[in-house]
Amino acid sequence: MNLRLVIFSIALLFLPPLALTLAGQEWVAPLPVAGAVWLPALIGISALLAFSLLLDTLTFRRRSHSLLRSQRNYLLWSGVAGMLTGMLLAYLNLFADAWFTPATEAAALLLAALGGLVLLPAVLITRMWLAGLPGLVKLGTRKFALPALPAEASAQSLLLAALIGLLVGPIQTEFLGWLLWLSPLLLLVALQLLWHESTVFSGLVQGDWSRILLGALAGILACGIALASYRASGGAIYLASNTWQILIWFALFGLLCLQIGDIVAEHWRGKPRGEVFKRKPFPVSVVSKKDQ
Repeated sequence: MNLRLVIFSIALLFLPPLALTLAGQEWVAPLPVAGAVWLPALIGISALLAFSLLLDTLTFRRRSHSLLRSQRNYLLWSGVAGMLTGMLLAYLNLFADAWFTPATEAAALLLAALGGLVLLPAVLITRMWLAGLPGLVKLGTRKFALPALPAEASAQSLLLAALIGLLVGPIQTEFLGWLLWLSPLLLLVALQLLWHESTVFSGLVQGDWSRILLGALAGILACGIALASYRASGGAIYLASNTWQILIWFALFGLLCLQIGDIVAEHWRGKPRGEVFKRKPFPVSVVSKKDQ
């Protein structure tokens, strides 16, 4: 788990500036827009927290099980992974200029880290709540199945696409900016395949589209709540995309969160049974009839 996340982080940190260096271009800092940012951001994060707590409570009442009540440690570590993810995506935005805020470069990274701390767990909680809606689950299952491809060949193709996005996307943002933003998900899925682990797309060979559908909807809902709360409280932001494009990016972010959540969950799946179910300490006292 750690090695994959390290490779993922190093690739996102070093490949975009390397691309500019190889192309002989200089990095131009994005121009901040005028307006408020910190107070609206805190309001947006608070609204997302309240939304997550509400859905977690509804999930617990329905199933007597929820992430916040039953898997709190997993949710906390997912928040830490969300901080890293938020910072990396904000770092990529320094080369792509997909959005502009009043924050400086350092402040934008910090703001993204705080947002990611809440966003990734919120996506996981929202996805779990959506999974309890029978209509949505049936909508995503029993669909057409995709043919199973060799894992190694698929990983190599995804790695190539991710490298192109990270090395060419920062130079040709007008034409390959979409591939730059798709690269984090492609890279993470490729690493999962190389490590012989499951991905968010593993169910497609059985015709199960539910994880993709629910993950995308969870990303749209969580990010939509955060953005709407930020704007409603007076936060300034300029998005260089149309509404339908923003929804697609939110959906892709939801899938990325699910994939990161799966990687974090490997720590608990890999524990020996004795660590999960605590045994009685040895030695066990034995009382014979002579001692009675």
